[in-house]
Amino acid sequence: MFKVSYTLLDQKSSGLDVGDSSLGGAIYNQFHPQQDLSRDSFVSRHRLVSYGAFDLPFGRDRKFGSSISKWADAVAGGYQLTWNMFAKSGTGFTPFWFCNNCGPVFPGNIASGFVDAVGDFSGPSFRPLVTGNPYQGVSGDHFFNPDAFGLPPTGADVFDNPNIAKRNSLVGPGTWGVNLGLPKYFRISETKKLEVGADFNNVFNHPLLSPLDPAFAMLGDFNVSLNAAGQPVILPEDVNPNPDFGRNNFSFSQEGIDNRRSIRLRLRLTF
Repeated sequence: MFKVSYTLLDQKSSGLDVGDSSLGGAIYNQFHPQQDLSRDSFVSRHRLVSYGAFDLPFGRDRKFGSSISKWADAVAGGYQLTWNMFAKSGTGFTPFWFCNNCGPVFPGNIASGFVDAVGDFSGPSFRPLVTGNPYQGVSGDHFFNPDAFGLPPTGADVFDNPNIAKRNSLVGPGTWGVNLGLPKYFRISETKKLEVGADFNNVFNHPLLSPLDPAFAMLGDFNVSLNAAGQPVILPEDVNPNPDFGRNNFSFSQEGIDNRRSIRLRLRLTF
């Protein structure tokens, strides 16, 4: 018995669903909400799921080893192989800068604290200008290149600059994982059954590198100043880049699979 299912998902919206909040999410440019129409957060475009059970063909009542002794069959015969697994592509992330001292000074003199680059009410935050390819020049445990982004605009185009990063425009790493089970059943009587075996969670010890926190795409933080003309500016000495932007070396338990291999021995009497 086995089942395999594949899902191709293209789910879009212009706002963030923040779980059990009745407030919904914040749109970055409330004057032009259509600019935020893009893939939803935490949505994998490709997803494969499989589970099943297979009677291994070795044992006294199986294709091979039908003549082995009862003791040999009790040790090595009559097992079943079970599995469940998943494989999925990465989810979307919005790159952003966090503003430390916005209020009363804001980039663009927008005079509003309701500015949120991600939409989860964790602002004030601003989206960067895209200056290059975020997937080029990466190495090690980095998935995005911070050099592909600049600071946000500080003038009247703070929301409408055509080079501003789009919502969920970055795609994080995909991942996969497999659980295996090796059970064997001894029927003692019509009503009693003994089950032995082992379960291998994340049997290949494969790291599940799909991050769950929007801060994975935080470029850093900055302070805003006023120049001699009273215009907001971001000075280089007031910028603190985030060294962990686009960087992930943590494995996350997900889809019923542990973040590292674990083995559980099974002994169960059913009556």
